[in-house]
Amino acid sequence: MLKTILIMSCFLLVLVLTFDNDIEAASSAKTIGLGDEFATLVGADALYGNPGAVNATSDRFTFEFGLAGSLWNNLLVNEYIDEEMKDELLADVEDGFLGGGESNTGLKVILGPVAISSEGRGVGLFDLSYDVAELLLKGNEIDKPYDLNGSIGSGAAYGDLGINFSISPESLKEKLDLKDLRIGLTYHHLTGAIFSLEGDGTTIITYDEEGDPVVRGDGYFVAKYNEPDGINDSTATGSAFDFGVYANLNDKYSLGFSVMNLGALTVDGIHEVRYEYNEVTEEFEEVGDSEVVKDEELKYKLPAIIRLGGKMNWTEDIDLFADYSYTSYNDGQKDHKFATATEMTWLKSLPLRTGISYSTLEKDFDWSAGIGLDLWVFEADLGVSDLMGLFNDSKEVEGALNLKIEF
Repeated sequence: MLKTILIMSCFLLVLVLTFDNDIEAASSAKTIGLGDEFATLVGADALYGNPGAVNATSDRFTFEFGLAGSLWNNLLVNEYIDEEMKDELLADVEDGFLGGGESNTGLKVILGPVAISSEGRGVGLFDLSYDVAELLLKGNEIDKPYDLNGSIGSGAAYGDLGINFSISPESLKEKLDLKDLRIGLTYHHLTGAIFSLEGDGTTIITYDEEGDPVVRGDGYFVAKYNEPDGINDSTATGSAFDFGVYANLNDKYSLGFSVMNLGALTVDGIHEVRYEYNEVTEEFEEVGDSEVVKDEELKYKLPAIIRLGGKMNWTEDIDLFADYSYTSYNDGQKDHKFATATEMTWLKSLPLRTGISYSTLEKDFDWSAGIGLDLWVFEADLGVSDLMGLFNDSKEVEGALNLKIEF
């Protein structure tokens, strides 16, 4: 039973990581190194945090390749968990066991006020019931019912072709007495796969007449998804918009505001797989024919993000960042994230970055770090998180690498 629940817990992650080889989280090596997609970052990195700041640099041309990956949850940490710690961890997840996984590969080209991106993106989130979390952490208890009700998850793995355009309204900038003002919009054309997972019912582990342990109950999982590569299948399609404003108040302070991921993917024609426990085989088995395409619509709303942030040039070689973001997910989860970071450029060719962030959804602090390499027109960036793992207290691992030509 425990093995089965573990498999189902990872079901969404498997779907995210196998639907498409090129799936991406909305982040870069620089944003991971700083700990957030700050609204006051400029250039190619601003495509993930503020489309108004993409053209707020002196560079006229950018060509960038990037890759990243991450896994996180709100329950398990990277150390030995004794019984006392298990109770403490479970006390923090009364609303359920959350987890997600992301990866990316993508290209971006910026020429003047226009930026074009062609990349894969993926996003997935599962929210399993408290009983499932207890089963995963403590193992099964004989004759104790485990409620699967409320276990849900959804996500998407899709190709994203985006175009960004940003302008600087000179008259408004002069009227507000700003050093710089940028307004930007990004349009995304989306194609790919979407999925959902739902659990319900109750499962009990008990003994049969011969004294052998058996699983009983009406617990089940239902997965719905489309397969774009199938002969008779449909591809999920959709559009999304990002909007942002970036203002450089003076030589010291900058502000940014953005609204990201306003859009969704939909598909007509899906597969539906139901997993129920078979008392004869003592396994969770697939019920129905997964090869059949049902005439049913499935919709996935992208995680909509509202972001507000500021930046201070503390000294010539030190920049300070602060951000607040609010994210609303497809299944109703909400996240408030607070982040602060610094970038140090004492060595012009080796910028150093570090940041701390807190997520109300993950209920956890993350410590991030990154380094860059600037050689003439060539740039490379590396970002990693969560460095709390150095102290055996991490629930997340994340990393990214970007290579860029810019002038």
